Amino acid sequence: VLVKVCHPAMALPFFKISAKHEKEEGGTEAFLLHEVYIDIYDAKVTLQKGHRVLINSKQ
Repeated sequence: VLVKVCHPAMALPFFKISAKHEKEEGGTEAFLLHEVYIDIYDAKVTLQKGHRVLINSKQ
């Protein structure tokens, strides 16, 4: 989880941003984000490396 609402009592909508990473090829110690997930209200937005944006698993 990268970001989420910490105080549910605040007047903010629920959201959470998380990601899936992959190790960069070439012997470096760096990691690249492969997918980013944004959960807000009743929707899940998925950003995939090299692909279209998905909303609730649909293009």
